[in-house]
Amino acid sequence: MRGIMFRVLACLSLFFFLVPVTYVRGPVPRANESQYIALEPIVIDAKNPVRTRIGRLEFLGGWKITSDNAAFGGISSMIALPDSRFLMLSDNGSLFGFTLDESKHRAIRPFIAPLPDGPAKPNEFARQNWDAESFLHDPETGQFWVGYEHQHSIWRYGPSLARREAAHFPEATKNWPENEGPEAMLHLPDGRFLVFSEAAEYSKGGYQALIFASDPAEPGSKAVRFGYQPPKGYNLTDAAILDEKTALMLHRRFTPFDGVSAILSTAQLKDFQPGKIATSVPIATLRPPLKVDNMEALAVTRDRDQIFVWIASDDNFSALQESLLFKFRLLKGKVAQTKPEPERKNEKAGASPGFSTFESD
Repeated sequence: MRGIMFRVLACLSLFFFLVPVTYVRGPVPRANESQYIALEPIVIDAKNPVRTRIGRLEFLGGWKITSDNAAFGGISSMIALPDSRFLMLSDNGSLFGFTLDESKHRAIRPFIAPLPDGPAKPNEFARQNWDAESFLHDPETGQFWVGYEHQHSIWRYGPSLARREAAHFPEATKNWPENEGPEAMLHLPDGRFLVFSEAAEYSKGGYQALIFASDPAEPGSKAVRFGYQPPKGYNLTDAAILDEKTALMLHRRFTPFDGVSAILSTAQLKDFQPGKIATSVPIATLRPPLKVDNMEALAVTRDRDQIFVWIASDDNFSALQESLLFKFRLLKGKVAQTKPEPERKNEKAGASPGFSTFESD
């Protein structure tokens, strides 16, 4: 009986994790205008609170983020600005911002507000059309780009995020599944833009991604396809430029028997070529007993020769999940190795085995 109950609960968890939020949420919460955002410090491993090393990542801090504003939640992408300022986008087209005071675990000057414009008018029936999944910022011009699912499109906003400047519904995305749109974007050092589907299959293998030679938000901008093959059993959720040659790629996975996990990997920018299939090399895996949720947002910051990696989670507006923010230091040295676990006899057919990460110095 205990085993049956476990499988029932696992299947329920899988349902709430995979089905689009729009269809599993109850009535839209009554709107309020609270601008309060609270941070609660957490450790990465409750069973071993002093643990800091996960592959090539050193854990420096973590926070559970909450707010009594009904629009808060569903973090799908984020941007780290100077002076510890963060901007986060939600599945419902809301924008969250705050300055992180790490020493006092406070969100200073927080705000919660809807984006000024999107693929549909901002009302409670249009939330799935405001499913903002990817986020870019150009520090030189101050402009922002947002990638939306459901009505697959790329929008550009001005430096204050107060108005739309351009919007484009690329022809190349029209056959992408409704809930597998522009999950991640990169602005390459040479000026090109990359737009990644979460799981639209590429004919040569992996999943579809697009290369735009110019601004993808401008109507008429053309794209060429290539493929991206994530680690087996995982889907890409975000990406960030690490340096002039390398990108960081964030992936998630969920099975009813293993729960949720995430893999961070590195990809070479030179491998993102038209008609080719790019891959990446895992450098760290987050999985139980580590604190992990639906990790969807990724950002990179620097301080002199140190590189910091920030990862945040999407709670799907569910009471069963949490909005988390982690800070890691990227360690130098060899890439962490990965090896597949022995396949479980009770794992569903077709489900990919998990990964375990061991550290190398």
